[in-house]
Amino acid sequence: MRQRYQEKAGLQCPFIHWPWLPPTLLEHALAAIPPQHLKLLFQRMLADLQANRTGLPDLIQFQAGHPGYRMIEVKGPGDKLQDNQKRWLAYCLAHQLPIIVCYVRWQARSEAGAA
Repeated sequence: MRQRYQEKAGLQCPFIHWPWLPPTLLEHALAAIPPQHLKLLFQRMLADLQANRTGLPDLIQFQAGHPGYRMIEVKGPGDKLQDNQKRWLAYCLAHQLPIIVCYVRWQARSEAGAA
């Protein structure tokens, strides 16, 4: 992955927004995400790229000082999981990949003022 990063960084790619992937973040991700997890994710994507390139979780969380990672699908008020997101969620759970759905709700005015 490091070699491909060096070869391809900056080239147009529908999956990567290069300014958001500096070398330090790549290194952090490679240290936190087990190779077998990357393999499972890439195998699913490549099995049917058109069907599986959407529905990936919104975020990947790394915690400083803690090993590992988790993927997070964020859903706002009134938002539901789409079919492609449900399929990714089921795949990740079936392969014991760390994934959660975070349901965001608006804070009531009385709660906001109490903080």
